[in-house]
Amino acid sequence: MADLKVEILGMKFKNPVMPAAGPNVWDGDRMILAAKNGAGGIVAKTVSVIPAKVPHPNIAKTVAGGLLNAELWSEEPWEKFVATEYKKAKSTGLPLIASVGYGKDDLAKLGPEIAKTGYVDAIEFSIHYLGKDITPVVESAKALKQGTNLPVIAKISPNVPDIAELVKAIDPYIDALVAVNSLGPALDFDPEDVTPFLDSENGFGWMSGKAIMPLALRCVYEIRQVFNKPIFGVGGIETGEDAIKFMMAGASAVQICSIVIKEGHKAYGRIAQEMSDWLDKHGYDSVNDVKDLYFNKMQKKKTIRYNVVVPELIDEKKCISCGKCEKSCMHGAITMTQSENGKIPVYDEAICLGCGYCTTVCPVKVLKIK
Repeated sequence: MADLKVEILGMKFKNPVMPAAGPNVWDGDRMILAAKNGAGGIVAKTVSVIPAKVPHPNIAKTVAGGLLNAELWSEEPWEKFVATEYKKAKSTGLPLIASVGYGKDDLAKLGPEIAKTGYVDAIEFSIHYLGKDITPVVESAKALKQGTNLPVIAKISPNVPDIAELVKAIDPYIDALVAVNSLGPALDFDPEDVTPFLDSENGFGWMSGKAIMPLALRCVYEIRQVFNKPIFGVGGIETGEDAIKFMMAGASAVQICSIVIKEGHKAYGRIAQEMSDWLDKHGYDSVNDVKDLYFNKMQKKKTIRYNVVVPELIDEKKCISCGKCEKSCMHGAITMTQSENGKIPVYDEAICLGCGYCTTVCPVKVLKIK
């Protein structure tokens, strides 16, 4: 059984799967539930100096496995977390990361108060409401770093114009990064009665879940190019393989929220187990063995192919004759043709434009680019 333990900033996690700050960890009891259901560490919901006023309803299902939310930071006062909730979370014995927001004055006040509890191992701060200018983000990071001896972790929004530039600017004041927060604003509504799913202004919300995973992966990879400290990958993780991909792109651990909203707290342990199973199946002894694999491979990639390369069927016996490749070929280059092993895809090389789409829809992964 593969070893899932990771150590980050002196914190020892039994596995790399933990909550992302959100409604799944809105109080100490929910943080305990995360631990009981297999989370490797705990991240608390974000608190600020003034409790949030959150519209209701504020979470809705949207397209492509995504969620829309008009959630904010905690509706509970930060004093409650300091008095009781962090203590409850720390009773699990797992590393505990607090989350705070949003400006430099808020962080300068909250950082020392949270650190004094003795229950928190690191403090994460979100840049979600700081706008696109780098200056207030740098000021917030500096204020939090100067106010506490705990490790400081910045949670990056995918909306910033230049992530690499931002990361370089705050690097001196942080010890790790979380990438990424939800994307938006976004809109969806019920066309039957023309009613917004969310009771926010204009029905706008922030998008999370499976739909943003490719964006989040890109951000982790891009950050890894300019940042040599730990990265917590977040955004659309629903399976162990998803989590593995984030670590291959450069993350040291992952955080999840949307799948917990959809599935319940059991998602933590399920994803961790699926990571272990994937590692065993592929011959890895430790989750640390896959870290940076994609990142390192891409650093060696020197060329981009512009000539047409026709895919090939690499194992005829494993083809299940589902025909998805034929149906998905917009150029009409694939014909399911009878062979001794059943119907298999045959390519017309004069028609195939080498787009590669068929290789990604094949459910058994027997189509590959040569």
